[in-house]
Amino acid sequence: MSHLASLFLLGVATPAPTAAPSTLGAGLIGFSFLLSTVIWAPVLVAVILATVPNPRGRYDRFMLLTAFWTNVGMLLLTLIGYQQFQLFASGVQFEEKLPWLPALGVTYHLGVDGIGISLLLLSGLVGVASVLAATGVRERAREFFVLLLLAQAGINGVIAARDFFVLVLFWSAASVPVALLVAGWGSAAPGGLVARLRGARRLLAFWGLGSGALLVAGLLLYSAAGSASFDFDYLLKGQPAPRIQIVIGGLLLVAAATRLPLFPLHGWARDVLAEAQPGVAVLIAGLECRLGALVLIRLLPGATPDAARTLAPFIAAIGAITVGYAALAALRAGEIRRMGAYLALIPGGLTVLGVGGLTPLALTGAVLSLFAGGLAAALIVGVCATIAERAEARSFSVLAGLGPRTPRLAWLFVVAGLAVLGAPFLATFLSSLMIVLGSAQTQPAWLFVAAAGVVLAVVTVAWAVHRVMFGAPNPDAPTPADSSLSESWYLGILVGALIWVGLVPGGPKLAQVPLFDPGLANVVSQAAADLAAPFAIPSPSPPTPPASSSTPSTSPAPSPSASP
Repeated sequence: MSHLASLFLLGVATPAPTAAPSTLGAGLIGFSFLLSTVIWAPVLVAVILATVPNPRGRYDRFMLLTAFWTNVGMLLLTLIGYQQFQLFASGVQFEEKLPWLPALGVTYHLGVDGIGISLLLLSGLVGVASVLAATGVRERAREFFVLLLLAQAGINGVIAARDFFVLVLFWSAASVPVALLVAGWGSAAPGGLVARLRGARRLLAFWGLGSGALLVAGLLLYSAAGSASFDFDYLLKGQPAPRIQIVIGGLLLVAAATRLPLFPLHGWARDVLAEAQPGVAVLIAGLECRLGALVLIRLLPGATPDAARTLAPFIAAIGAITVGYAALAALRAGEIRRMGAYLALIPGGLTVLGVGGLTPLALTGAVLSLFAGGLAAALIVGVCATIAERAEARSFSVLAGLGPRTPRLAWLFVVAGLAVLGAPFLATFLSSLMIVLGSAQTQPAWLFVAAAGVVLAVVTVAWAVHRVMFGAPNPDAPTPADSSLSESWYLGILVGALIWVGLVPGGPKLAQVPLFDPGLANVVSQAAADLAAPFAIPSPSPPTPPASSSTPSTSPAPSPSASP
């Protein structure tokens, strides 16, 4: 399906012929330092929190409020950048470029295209939600929020990096605070500490493997491009040999599979997402995991297009198998948090299926699913963790009939399940529809496997909602409580973003003039089109009529007859 068809599906405007921003008030404010601010401001605040005196833990609430307002400030800055983003413009914006290690060709180069600014927006939303989900942290609050801010800085660095060396540094640096957060805070259930420590060790092992694979892929690209610069503008112009491209593509796939995660490199996900503190689980599922898909989408088609074509069936197979495995494991899970952890793998599997589809429509859907899938994964993990805490139980043998006593959680649980499944009027519906239609042209068999997995996930979600919320109450279960104000807010932020993008993907308009929101679909459209350009199927040209072998003679005009 053509790019115009995808725009029709999304209900957005056709790209303008110029790159001028079109929202009201756009172009009034520019930040040459915006990206450095959202990366290094959390680091600065983390240093302040780490050094400020805190006698006997008296200022734990100060730690929470400082982390919260830091995230709110980063979200506001990102919203300004998002609103000021120039639509339908190729290349990166808000660019910063300084020499760092000239002898190695390393530059401090930051910049974002439509994909990057959409992920920074996701980072702002999930960052605020993760802090609100951590309001119950009382033990070692200083250390918790310092590590949380450092993890967010590393994530933003990966999103904004335009130098491969800088990308690998941020990619690896984000792993350490996340592992410490998983090991240090989380479920107090029997065996919870053992499971958290096991999950933290596995996370470091799998993510370390992914970091090594990513570094080797970068070095191969660096060598193929002439060993002069790690800058993306230089690396993406190199033309590695076909066999080297296959190796690079395989390494990028390993890096993405360990972080996203994908089957069979998902061994850390269950323990981490089911046992970590809810704010940490939300951050990992909604944001940290998206970095794997970001690296795969940004580098595989752009740096190794031949490898992308060769590996496309294998990539689609991994995505589809991940969806099917996650749905089956969620159905067999005996605890609500483990079910949520497995369901959170489904959006990532669909994203990779779109990458394997390798058509313009499928790749555009994969780009949109970075944002939508991150919100859905964070929401399902967060709401399952909140239900377990409020009901003081995790097992499905105990959880039953909570809906009448927890009405807010009941509706949030329903929306979370629908978001993972890609229900209409939610942002995941748009991305999933484009992935399905685009992948049907090139990977119909693996699309069928993924569709079977989604059907199985529908059964799982329907059964869980019926039993946990609307079944017969369990008289032996502890008395549940509805979500607190902070829990309702952090889950509500995720739900609101899903509904907003699902209803107005092209942004609200007044007399055909976009207002404060340029529209997520419009923001990512040019970057997605640039990625998909090498894989567009050329339209067949109309047949040319055969040329005649002889020149037709012209009949002479009849001469007037003589008068009798």
